[in-house]
Amino acid sequence: MKLYYHPVSTTSRPIVLFATESGIDLDYQVVDLFTGEQYKPEYSAVNPSHQVPVLEDGDFRLTESSAILKYLAEKTRSPAYP
Repeated sequence: MKLYYHPVSTTSRPIVLFATESGIDLDYQVVDLFTGEQYKPEYSAVNPSHQVPVLEDGDFRLTESSAILKYLAEKTRSPAYP
């Protein structure tokens, strides 16, 4: 699974922390918000809304942090997320 994120993004950090704490192996893809990378065509193909985070699991994508957290918790059967 790939996580497109930025380290200072307040919506990305909970996902990174949850994945780390739960031992979930993610392929972290930093999207540099300070240089406008989110507006480049390559990232627009990932998320036309130009926002982070995005979780990509095969052909499936989620773009809301709470949905991503719930998806990861359900996928790993973690009791940490209600």
